[in-house]
Amino acid sequence: MTNPNNNKHFNDEALRINRILKRENDALSEIVDEFEDFLLNYFNVLNDEDDRVVGRLQDMIIKARSRDND
Repeated sequence: MTNPNNNKHFNDEALRINRILKRENDALSEIVDEFEDFLLNYFNVLNDEDDRVVGRLQDMIIKARSRDND
């Protein structure tokens, strides 16, 4: 039979780790959002030769953002 104190410690430790990971994930998500915004704004000033590449990158960003909202 397992020791209930060990289970409580394990659960507390798992919750602590999950909170840390969530904070890190949230921080990284903010960085990614800021970078995506930068790219989308930067694409607006590029010349016409880059339209195909820009369009593909914009589509990829929009698809990634739509998955985040699901």
